[in-house]
Amino acid sequence: MAQLTDTVIERVSPRSLVDLLMETCRVAIECGCSSNRIEMLVTRLGEAWGFSVEAAALPTAVWLSVRGRGHQIVELVRVSKWGIDLNKLAALSDLVDQVETRQMHLDEAVERLKAISREPSPYPKFITILAGGGSAFALVAASNGRGYELLAAFILGTLCQLSLRFFSEGNRKYLAEFFTAMLVAGGAAGLSTFWSEINMPRLIVGGLISLAPGLPFVNAMHEVAQKNLVSGAARLLEAVVTAITLAFGVAAVLGFAQFVEKWSIN
Repeated sequence: MAQLTDTVIERVSPRSLVDLLMETCRVAIECGCSSNRIEMLVTRLGEAWGFSVEAAALPTAVWLSVRGRGHQIVELVRVSKWGIDLNKLAALSDLVDQVETRQMHLDEAVERLKAISREPSPYPKFITILAGGGSAFALVAASNGRGYELLAAFILGTLCQLSLRFFSEGNRKYLAEFFTAMLVAGGAAGLSTFWSEINMPRLIVGGLISLAPGLPFVNAMHEVAQKNLVSGAARLLEAVVTAITLAFGVAAVLGFAQFVEKWSIN
């Protein structure tokens, strides 16, 4: 793709660049990009098009300041939904490279970003559900689980993803994780009742492994290392709250099971 001419670049307004940067920040945060990388991307884009850009990114908002050609624009980007979508992040990175090398006009890039944001997952839902079972199967297999434990882990991992999708309607992320942890722990406890040889803790960890906050924790440590302490602390707190939510869900079921066992003995 040919580069844009200098005449076209000179006609670019600060408002067009701000619109692109706002959409870039929104899509990046929604897909799980780290704050320091977002700040780096928008700074690079501004420099490539002859503008000075300063940014301060948090997991819920980004402040932008764009200066150049006699103008200064300050904007706030608010984000109300979050997730992890590595496929969209890869598409966003490719788009930024094209814009930075001036192979795509800013207005065209904004429309492309909106299309990326609306794109559905390239994988069917049943594949992602089975992937939860596969991750549980792999973890139990790596810890020398027996054949029936592998089958039980696959079932619990699949059940974990089904439960997460059922309870996640609306903005109920932590509630969904809590009930999912209860369901997986209850399933593992029930199976251990019928087969005493089953390692219940191993099944619980395997069933919930797909919910482990790995990427938020890694992003948090990376941002803290880069002295982005506010964003890093926020992401670290998110990872800790997720881990506590899962732990409380498991503890609720196991505590109830112990109560029932003591009550039946008495």
